[in-house]
Amino acid sequence: MKQLAFVLIIGFLTGCSSINYSQLSPDSKSFHPKTIAVLPATIGEHESARDLIDTAVSMKLVKTKWFANVVDAGSVKTQITQSTEISDELGKYIQQLNVLGVSDPALAGKLREGLNADALFLTYVTSWGYGRSDGNKVARVGLGVKLVDASKGTIVWKANHELVEEYTLFKPKLNNMTEELLTLLFKEMPH
Repeated sequence: MKQLAFVLIIGFLTGCSSINYSQLSPDSKSFHPKTIAVLPATIGEHESARDLIDTAVSMKLVKTKWFANVVDAGSVKTQITQSTEISDELGKYIQQLNVLGVSDPALAGKLREGLNADALFLTYVTSWGYGRSDGNKVARVGLGVKLVDASKGTIVWKANHELVEEYTLFKPKLNNMTEELLTLLFKEMPH
């Protein structure tokens, strides 16, 4: 009985620190990319998050030291402005991924060549900013992420999570919350 109680307590505590959703593909065990390209974040209505998210994700991936090279979102944006071909392919790829939920292997392969990256990292901002919840002032940062094997076009890992922090006088810094959220997400990321 004591062992069961111990297992339940550990399970509860572990569950409290896990993220909302994380899914690995069977290919994740054999996927070890050397180069990863951070695609510009899909921001939606959260325009104020754009530069902060792109920079935070790129820097966090560099800090992990999992990859020989991280093509940061700024470099990807530069390549997009310099090449209409890469711009068109990226637009088509993201549109198919977002609308149909399908990662097109041919387009992923073209992006692999154009961006010179084994993996593509996509970020979606699902919540951002300050508001109210149950009468309390809150700060929210929510992200969804996808890791794509660019050679096969398969989604190797996808996850999402949201941090919500209540406050009274001093607003929590959204960049600090973003860093904390990325740390949680990256604990689940294959590499």
